[in-house]
Amino acid sequence: MITSSVKDSLEDRYDEGNFVEVLEEPYHKPFIRNSRVNVFIAKLPRNSVTMYHRHRQNTIYTVIVGSCCKSQVYGSNSCAQEYVSGDCFSGEYRNNPLIHRVECLNESLTDAWFVGIEVLQEKSFFPLDNNLEYDKYTPIAKVNLVGCRAYRLKLNANETSGDHLFEFSGIFISLTNGQLKINSKHDFPLSSGHIDMGHVFWFDGPVQFQLQNVSSELYEAILILFS
Repeated sequence: MITSSVKDSLEDRYDEGNFVEVLEEPYHKPFIRNSRVNVFIAKLPRNSVTMYHRHRQNTIYTVIVGSCCKSQVYGSNSCAQEYVSGDCFSGEYRNNPLIHRVECLNESLTDAWFVGIEVLQEKSFFPLDNNLEYDKYTPIAKVNLVGCRAYRLKLNANETSGDHLFEFSGIFISLTNGQLKINSKHDFPLSSGHIDMGHVFWFDGPVQFQLQNVSSELYEAILILFS
């Protein structure tokens, strides 16, 4: 528990700007930067803690590897958080910036591994009925930001996603290792073959492609579209 004297000390340091922006925090590695998004990879070993860092953009998080952590907002008590592999959720920080630090606990079975996407432009709302009408792509309700839609893709062995035209640009995040066969009618930045868990790439829309899982294991991914 943070005592009043310790809390006062934290607030004094906060006033002095004793934190960094999220992309300057050593465990948050910038990966993709363009006019629409900043993508960072956050890998936090067990028994490690980040610096206090500030989130100022609305952000979408994908958990690649689940972990047991503690999170502490600046000047507040820390709270335990368990992250589940494959979870995807968003935080709205543009109007209410978040300054916090995260610790991956020693008792966590694995290191923490996240993909974060700062949304820099939100051009418009997606129409309410503009969800993909394909049973392989399931909308993710915990991502509810203006101009964004997130979907979970699951393909059993030898199953295909269907041949879909995506009008918008987006980000593809592989949640598992896999073997994929890709059929694309546009310049899709992924070729047939092996794909690693945690592989992330940006694609410009419109783009039309079909994925087939040619392995014997379930394949999962996250697809995020930006209007």
